[in-house]
Amino acid sequence: MSPQRNPRDTHRLVSEQYERFPYPAAEQDLSGFIANRAFQAGCPSRFFHLYWPFRERTGDLDILVAGCGTMQAPKFAVNLPNARLTAIDLCERSIEHTNALLKKHDIRNVETYRMPIEEIGKLDRRFDLVISTGVLHHLPDPARGLRALREVLRDDGSMYLMLYGKYGRDGVYYMQDLLRRLGLDAGSVDTSELAAIRQLIRHLPPYHPLAAKQAFFRNFDVGDEEIVDLFLHPQDRGYALPDIDELLSSTGMKLQTMLFRAHYAPRCCQLGAAALEARLAELDTFEQFSAIELFRAGSLMHFFIACKQERDDATFAIDLDSPDWKSLVPVPWPFVRQETVRVPPGYNAVLHSPLHQFADIHYPASAAEVAIFNLSNDRNSIAGIQEQLAPRYPQAANDETLRDFMRRMQDYDYLSFRGPSGA
Repeated sequence: MSPQRNPRDTHRLVSEQYERFPYPAAEQDLSGFIANRAFQAGCPSRFFHLYWPFRERTGDLDILVAGCGTMQAPKFAVNLPNARLTAIDLCERSIEHTNALLKKHDIRNVETYRMPIEEIGKLDRRFDLVISTGVLHHLPDPARGLRALREVLRDDGSMYLMLYGKYGRDGVYYMQDLLRRLGLDAGSVDTSELAAIRQLIRHLPPYHPLAAKQAFFRNFDVGDEEIVDLFLHPQDRGYALPDIDELLSSTGMKLQTMLFRAHYAPRCCQLGAAALEARLAELDTFEQFSAIELFRAGSLMHFFIACKQERDDATFAIDLDSPDWKSLVPVPWPFVRQETVRVPPGYNAVLHSPLHQFADIHYPASAAEVAIFNLSNDRNSIAGIQEQLAPRYPQAANDETLRDFMRRMQDYDYLSFRGPSGA
């Protein structure tokens, strides 16, 4: 946790850090991003159905990028030419670089403003989607910031949010406290002191939490701006899942869905003793996820979608137990890979995703399961998949077997779902 200080002082210190050390490091050109048809995580061009699974897809959206950094807004905008984006940031240098990218690539559907999140209401606008990743945990009062974002969100709108994880970053917070005690800060640190911080990290005892989790941080083979953001940030806090639940409920928001469910789903980890697994099964889904968060003790970030408490759950909840569950259309997540070389006996492939933080998350799939996955192409409904599957794999086409596999693919982040009208 960061020390308590006047909110204005916090805003000033955060702004000064990013003026000195822009983060993420600014890209000077988006030509490769555009040519490769790349996309930002959470972009409605790929993930519309996660926000509104039962609505017709559209790019005609009003979107707020709150804490846009150096390039987030242009990367969203190139894939959403019919959307209207508003990008705000506290740091003038970030806004200047964003504007330079917009001009360079002739992107005309983004307006930028230098302002804190807490003042977004001054623009007198309403948004279908609010994107704020890696920002709220740097505010002096995250709840106040989230309330401000809620006030500009339309009643049927969604927020795509990321907050730092409390347990995965525990070693980071120990190091922040240590460096703070030594009088180091982002405003005055020099090159020699940054080199000393790197040396200190390399000589941590092996039992230090930061040393044990260094692979999650790319072994700290990163630029100075990331070292500063990790260890010298003037305002930083981590969240466990119950903390997120409290933050949302205290601000009139609720959870739509956790993203990267495999980081939390019991079936995606080795919990151990069967007796404990039975006890875990007695908990509701959120409590199960909270328990697995403690078991893994390594989540660096929590990605999730939230909405106003008054929004009807029927507009976004995917229920594989509903009577019309077969009308749902499975949508494959990007980048899911099928490994066919090192496959356990009796299986045809191992499914895995490079997006997962934890290397143990993978799914050995039978020939029938591979067939089901390959038929899940954002066009076939579950009923259509069942019909195509039955002649060759009648047992796998059984209702309960197929339903169970769809649940597994949902937990492993290999498939998500939309309604039949969400094309």
